[in-house]
Amino acid sequence: MATIFAKTDFLSTLRAYAPWAVACVCLYSLLKAVYNVYLHPLSRFPGPKLAVASLWWQAYFDVWEKGSLSLKLVELHATYGNIVRIGPNQLHFSRPSAYHEIYSSRNRWSKDSHLYDAYVDTSSRSTFTLLDYESAKKRRDFTMNLFSRKSILEVQSLVQECVDEMCDNIDDHIANKKSINFRRAFRCCTLDTICSLCFGCTTNALSASEFRSPVEHALETALSIRRIFKHIPGAMTLILRIPPDLLTYLQPDTKGHLEMNKMLVEQVRGIFANPQTLANADHPTVFHELMKAKDQSIFSEQAFLDEAWLFLFAGTDTSSDALTVGTLHVLGDHHVYAKLMKELLEAWPKLDDRPRYETLESLPYLRAVVKESLRFTHGVVTPLTRVVPPEGAVISEEFIPSGTVVSMSNIFVHTNEEIFPDPHAFKPERWLGPAAGSLDNWLVSFGKGSTELHRNQSCALRDVPRLREPLPSVRHAAEWCEPVGLALGRRVHACV
Repeated sequence: MATIFAKTDFLSTLRAYAPWAVACVCLYSLLKAVYNVYLHPLSRFPGPKLAVASLWWQAYFDVWEKGSLSLKLVELHATYGNIVRIGPNQLHFSRPSAYHEIYSSRNRWSKDSHLYDAYVDTSSRSTFTLLDYESAKKRRDFTMNLFSRKSILEVQSLVQECVDEMCDNIDDHIANKKSINFRRAFRCCTLDTICSLCFGCTTNALSASEFRSPVEHALETALSIRRIFKHIPGAMTLILRIPPDLLTYLQPDTKGHLEMNKMLVEQVRGIFANPQTLANADHPTVFHELMKAKDQSIFSEQAFLDEAWLFLFAGTDTSSDALTVGTLHVLGDHHVYAKLMKELLEAWPKLDDRPRYETLESLPYLRAVVKESLRFTHGVVTPLTRVVPPEGAVISEEFIPSGTVVSMSNIFVHTNEEIFPDPHAFKPERWLGPAAGSLDNWLVSFGKGSTELHRNQSCALRDVPRLREPLPSVRHAAEWCEPVGLALGRRVHACV
């Protein structure tokens, strides 16, 4: 009886005070919004009132409207100018010089946790999600040797094998008069390539029917989900605690992700149980480099898994997107196609007699096509946030106070008309002119600065390209993939 009365008293008290609690929360939120708009140290910078008042504006735009923040930023800068306040304590910049001021390797600025926590269980972090500069740089240095020019040249045959398998599958599609999803084909190619190079194994994505690999699909799905997790603190940690069978039942698209994770877990556990198993590998892998580390922060199974997933995500998207868009533009422009094929046929007269990467990298127009493809796809367009240090900083000729979160999407660099005239046109020739050397400073598809792994995040293409068999140039597209694949492989891995 006493227990019943106690519960009744509790419910009565809750009903009595709940309206007051709600009123207090609403009042606090209102006062906080007023402070953010009118009294905050950043109040002198223009921006949408809702964005300035609360971070919920970004959550609404990402989750409810499912819009592209980077494209929205283009509209905002057209309205408000070079510096736009997009959050209570966040500024975004559009002047190209600001990109180098924010992401310069001379800076030692920390990353903002609001963005990077969306990618991890916060109890364990990878190179990409470590927030302070020194820790991220130390972690990154462990694997630098693996992606040196010398190392990549030694394993270029692995890249060639993956490209050959992709082209064979494409030929089968053409022979059977099936349409080809080139984006999935390139994603499967880069996925198997990064697995072969980094882990010494493969997901066999390239052998999947119609390039419908469960792992490739899971990686694509995971990136869109993480855009939502950015606004839900602890969501990633909670998801990782769900039993795999239950997670597969609730979200079938995660099946490939779980299969890949199982393979990596078994490999990592095997290495920790018997490090000598690495001696059986055909070439050095990421795990070889990590095992050499003296730092105990990396010497754990979970840390190895974190780095493995980082390379998977980072190595799959940016290069496959550039290959996809580059292929479409080469096939769609007779002048570009003819000029590229002429250069390739001179250096590569017999298709089966494949030249090495050293030969391909010396072809100027091929290099120009690769660079223009990278510029067109941008890499990671999400503004990667940094926190201004205690002494403050001058960015875009304005003093920015300590603790401010600053960022800039590389879209504003790659589409700047002063740097790249007619920026929305695919023009490889821009990389061959007298000023071509200076343009390299503005190709920031993989970011700027030694702490960055900008290839971690993807820019999902909205339209999935399909090239059908009746197009006579499809076979040539498959031939074109081979040299560009090698060139992009070197370009991507060099930027890790």
